[in-house]
Amino acid sequence: MLQYQRISRKLLTRVLSIYFLLTFMITCVHIAGEYFNTKRYIISELEQQQYTIGGSLTRSLWEFNDPNTTAIAEGLVNMPSIGGVIVRDDTGNVIIQRGTTFAPDSLPIVDEAHTLNERGGVFGHYTPLIFEFSGQSTRVGDVAIFSNRDVAIERLKLSLFFLIGNAIIKSTLLILIFSLAFSRLLNRPFQQLSKQIENFHMDDLDNSRIHLKGQHNNEFTQVEDAYNRLIDNLQSHQADLRITEQKLRQANQQLDSQNNLLEQEVARKTSRLSHLMMDLENRRHELEQRQYKLEQEIRQRKLTETTLKRTNQRLKESLETLQRAQSQLVESEKMASLGNLVAGITHDINTPIGIGVTASSFLADRVEQLAIALDDKSLTQSQLQQFIADSRESAQLLDSNLNRAKDLIESFKQVAVDQTSDAFREIKLCEYVEGVVQSLRPKLKYTGHVVKVECDQEMRIRCLAGSLAQILTNMILNSLVHAFDGIDQGVIRIRLRVHNDTLNCTYQDNGNGMTQDNLAHLFDPFFTTKPNDGGSGLGTHIIRNLVTQTLQGDITAHSAPGKGLRYDFHFPVEVLDA
Repeated sequence: MLQYQRISRKLLTRVLSIYFLLTFMITCVHIAGEYFNTKRYIISELEQQQYTIGGSLTRSLWEFNDPNTTAIAEGLVNMPSIGGVIVRDDTGNVIIQRGTTFAPDSLPIVDEAHTLNERGGVFGHYTPLIFEFSGQSTRVGDVAIFSNRDVAIERLKLSLFFLIGNAIIKSTLLILIFSLAFSRLLNRPFQQLSKQIENFHMDDLDNSRIHLKGQHNNEFTQVEDAYNRLIDNLQSHQADLRITEQKLRQANQQLDSQNNLLEQEVARKTSRLSHLMMDLENRRHELEQRQYKLEQEIRQRKLTETTLKRTNQRLKESLETLQRAQSQLVESEKMASLGNLVAGITHDINTPIGIGVTASSFLADRVEQLAIALDDKSLTQSQLQQFIADSRESAQLLDSNLNRAKDLIESFKQVAVDQTSDAFREIKLCEYVEGVVQSLRPKLKYTGHVVKVECDQEMRIRCLAGSLAQILTNMILNSLVHAFDGIDQGVIRIRLRVHNDTLNCTYQDNGNGMTQDNLAHLFDPFFTTKPNDGGSGLGTHIIRNLVTQTLQGDITAHSAPGKGLRYDFHFPVEVLDA
């Protein structure tokens, strides 16, 4: 029993827990190191830029050439690695401040260049401006060039995706390897052991022996040897019992024979009566001893039966441990499904945000061009009209793409919160189901498949919304992976009706369908039609558990090859006034 505990717990709990913790810590340290290296590289770029423009900026301050100073500062701010700049004169008064910077009053006035440590996500480099004239050095001001955390993170984005993706892939492969090992080392021999023990017959001990396949020197072989030794002991005791019974019958036969002789010869052998009585007493004593041995053998047999009962109890406890491990695997599959949803929605949000950043940068450039033209008094009416047209177009792009990102985030947020919550919630049924479908758009947008929802637009109910979202998510993902394999344009229909406080749901796809043999095992744990493509076989098992146990409902499945797959499930809900 103790060795069995070591195999299950150390394999699935301790090893995986330590591995996940170490992977998380190493990834965090790696990311932090990459961030600080990138930050140092950006600071070195700031130093190089200050060295490049230091002479021109110093001469502009010496000559009080404010337009040239402004142009240099604007050129710096437009560089990708520079987020802000401050130029001050020799008295510390700010001449130019552009972009995201420190407060000018917080900058020291010193004669040495130094790095400005990060504050509020902003960091930079400070350099005094010294003008050399006639062999004399005169301090004409200083300049501080700033960058920020967003620039460093943008440069790190590809590295971050690689690190996180690498950690996820390694963790997934490790879970799969350990799951296969757990199934091979524990599930299979345990099923063999249970099945062979059920075939035990007291009258056929030779065929009641246990013969496990593929096991070498582990806990199951120890149980097999102990059980077979128990069978040997039972056979030995049965043989001894038969010998004792035979001897007892022979003794009884001899006693009967002696009694007959005594009755026939009582008249002529009176003198030998005492001798015969003594012989009978000795025989009786022998019989009592044999009876005592027989009672000892019976007690030993009862002890053996007690040991067998204890062994069966331990096997039941092992079965309970296996069932708890299965529940943990089901919960891991649910969290893996949610993680897959996070990866998809993140990629989908990047597109509108990237368009918004591009439009914002373009609008900023146009504003600066307009400001320069206004300062130079070269602004024309056509330039102003073109600026207004560009501003309207940029504002429309910003508004539409930010609203699109907002809709995606709100849809994903609600679905993600619901899928990890077991609370009852009031929902508008059709709107909620369409939100679940919307959260899966990253999976659908690269295919020609369509999801159609049919339900009452005004129906409001109170139920475990997270469980309903998890059920529909697993069904749609299963259709994309299995039903539409080799199909370019598939259709999924979800019909929802409420009748007598019961929500009746029908999920139908027009995919490849299933054979009756596969359909019979559809809801079995670890059953999958794609074992070599990463399928865990827990998706439909989770669906049935959510419907029958969590929602207290019922579910059935119907399918045939080439005719798609249909789920019909229903569960009680509380109907609210519209």
